[in-house]
Amino acid sequence: MRAHASGGLSADIARLPELEPEIVVAELDASVVTAHLDPIDSADELALAPLLAMARSRLDPLGCDVVVRAFHPVSVPALHLDDRAARHERARAEAEAQANDLWAGILSSLRDTSARARLVLNYLNPLVRRIAALDGDELTGTAIESLYGQSLLMAGRTLKPVSAQSRVPEPARMGHPRFGRAGQPAPTRREGRP
Repeated sequence: MRAHASGGLSADIARLPELEPEIVVAELDASVVTAHLDPIDSADELALAPLLAMARSRLDPLGCDVVVRAFHPVSVPALHLDDRAARHERARAEAEAQANDLWAGILSSLRDTSARARLVLNYLNPLVRRIAALDGDELTGTAIESLYGQSLLMAGRTLKPVSAQSRVPEPARMGHPRFGRAGQPAPTRREGRP
């Protein structure tokens, strides 16, 4: 028997052969999933080249590549795909960041630059097309980061501080009533904060 299922249920799915021995469970590589999604017209992809370049530069520090495909349901603007190699590389990078100099050097030598998660933008989704039409890299970058965060949550992943980092400049946050004035602590509810 051959079937495809959501990776968000992988722990339960891995146990299916215990119930039905003829069922074979295998993990799909992100590149395999991406290859099975519909490619878009080459002229459309060429028109999206600036968006893709900006999105890749924005998500590169998070170890994520960006591609555009057409898929259903249209209501899903983006998919976050990763595989065992990408998860392994993420764990290695986290361990390197926390290690002392000796271990960081050893872990650094094991870096696999080809193992990356992938954000797949859905060309059929109206939001993706609107983002592609935006002027200004800052607004477009923020929109791409929002799609990245949404796709992580849809994949059942939690947002880590590095994934949820605010791009609002520090002076702008400090002048906002929610965060307090520069050099002063944020107001408490008793001090009149709504």
